[in-house]
Amino acid sequence: DADPGDTLAYHTGAAYPQDAASQVPVLLLAPEPGEVIIDICAAPGSKSTQIGLALHRDGRDDGLLICCDESDQRRRILAENLARQGVASALVTPLPVHRLAERAPGSADGVLVDAPCSGHQDRSVKQVARMALRQGELLTLAAKLVRPGGRLVYSTCTPYAEENEGVIETFCATHPGWQVEAQTLCGIDGDLAGLGGLRLWPQRQGSEPFFAIRMRCPGEASRSEALVGNAPEQEALPWLPNATAWRRGNAWFLGSVQVAACALPSEARGLIIAHGDKLEPWGAQGLIERGALAGETDHATALRLWAGESLSTPLEGHSLLRTSDGLPLGQMTADGLRLAFPSRLFRAGLR
Repeated sequence: DADPGDTLAYHTGAAYPQDAASQVPVLLLAPEPGEVIIDICAAPGSKSTQIGLALHRDGRDDGLLICCDESDQRRRILAENLARQGVASALVTPLPVHRLAERAPGSADGVLVDAPCSGHQDRSVKQVARMALRQGELLTLAAKLVRPGGRLVYSTCTPYAEENEGVIETFCATHPGWQVEAQTLCGIDGDLAGLGGLRLWPQRQGSEPFFAIRMRCPGEASRSEALVGNAPEQEALPWLPNATAWRRGNAWFLGSVQVAACALPSEARGLIIAHGDKLEPWGAQGLIERGALAGETDHATALRLWAGESLSTPLEGHSLLRTSDGLPLGQMTADGLRLAFPSRLFRAGLR
């Protein structure tokens, strides 16, 4: 009965709620550090954060995750979720998918299409058919972004076969050379048409209904360099000794070389640490997670601070603060009495 959003762990980026079925598409995509991955229906960001964390290994951010979504409001939520999770290799772009496909064909090692779908609702035959047509269009655009030899994962959270097996059968019939790579996962059913995809059902797996399948682009070639631009100069990061960050104008951000140099318009790029000398809330948390010196406080005091309360006496020591069990709280105000957060981020009643 507990809501993960009611925990301090969620708000500090230490935990993220995601249905088990929703994690399957990224398992099939299998992103690796150094790769270019495109998520074309990215918001609100559960799969994007899952991909972004896979591009961070052994303390390094290596690779590029391009996140697309047609909704301005959903992209803002996406950027916030990426920041809260400390993802540094992601770029959120307002560029429509069809424009991206024209501009950078063959630029990705892997593309995820977690398509808009009918969900769990009762739909008419015509409604399902219209949705399947839109899904097929998205899949065709996504295929243009995959380099020869690259992989394409398609998924939905609906049980309707027309939007799942039907879309894949039509795609394969109209895209010669593309091959389904049959997958198995322990305890998960195969698809209804024996294509090599996966199915999850509420009555069998205890999750929401889900479909996922992986395909391989014909041929073998390096990815296009259409996304590559010039990275800005790296500079020493004042808040984290022996670390460097990128700087664009007044903004400091952490990120891979690929995300810093990506030649796409962006609404969010890497993990914003600060504007000038003012730390951003999730940037401060990201610094703490990466080893910046921070004071410690107990969980009860942390909950009071996160509720927006002021302490009666200042916390002495470092301006950055974490809990004694490791949750990165962020930066304190200059007087050491409150967390330096915008009022909209404060939450009372957390656990």
